[in-house]
Amino acid sequence: MISFLYKELVTLLRGFSQVFLVKNALSGALILAGLCCNSWQQALLALLGCLVSRSVASLWRDTAEEIEEGLYGFNGTLVGIAIGVFWEISWVAVLLLIVGAALSTWLERSFLRRGHIPGLTAPFILAVWLLLLASLLDPQGLGRRVGAPALLEPQAWWAMLGVAFGESLGQVMLQPSLLAGILFMLALLYDSRRKALYALLGALLPMLVVPLVPEVVWREGLLGYNAVLCAIYWSGSREQPLLRAVIAVVLSVALELLALRLGIVPLTAPFVLAVWIVWLATRRLERRR
Repeated sequence: MISFLYKELVTLLRGFSQVFLVKNALSGALILAGLCCNSWQQALLALLGCLVSRSVASLWRDTAEEIEEGLYGFNGTLVGIAIGVFWEISWVAVLLLIVGAALSTWLERSFLRRGHIPGLTAPFILAVWLLLLASLLDPQGLGRRVGAPALLEPQAWWAMLGVAFGESLGQVMLQPSLLAGILFMLALLYDSRRKALYALLGALLPMLVVPLVPEVVWREGLLGYNAVLCAIYWSGSREQPLLRAVIAVVLSVALELLALRLGIVPLTAPFVLAVWIVWLATRRLERRR
């Protein structure tokens, strides 16, 4: 019984760590701690989303190994957090979470079995976009949270950049929190110094366009979180990882700013699209050699 519970706990925590493209239970524990520091309610919703995703995946007989690696947990985890961000917590929100996490699991399986490109967080994005669309069509908004943007207090430029740098990491899990960002970085550092260094690159490069964008965008970490994920993904490439990471980071920043300009909730779509573009381009170049 104890060994079974331990195995399930490890699987659950790996689901959290896979958000940052790592498979490490202790890293997952640090990520969960980061969530708890910012919002224990969102941490509970993330746990529920991960459990739903993992449970739905177990309905198929050929998913045991992938479940153990956390591949059927991270999209559900992100769906759970998104529910806490965009909806008031209620029984309706919990129902939406279950539906969204289950849908993300089905989409993840589709990418793993029939997809010709890496799924990444696309199942999470599609599931949450559908829920947001449904909330717009419903007269009651399905309890969707509506709030005004927070006012920003003046700070020294170095302090603002420091906050934006930390929150770029925090926003990967929809957490505009410096402390959460630090814990997420520690989770990366524990698993791989290389991935941690590339994450720093992903957080720093977008700072170059800070003078060109609204202050609220970069101070909330919205400019860098997709770039962080792009850099981490390409850190594992065998050929030209730095070049591919930089190109993907630049693309993700451009896509993020375009989405915000159009009034679209981007989530991690800029990360996914940027990686897909670079991934497809590299495959085409490899075929020509």
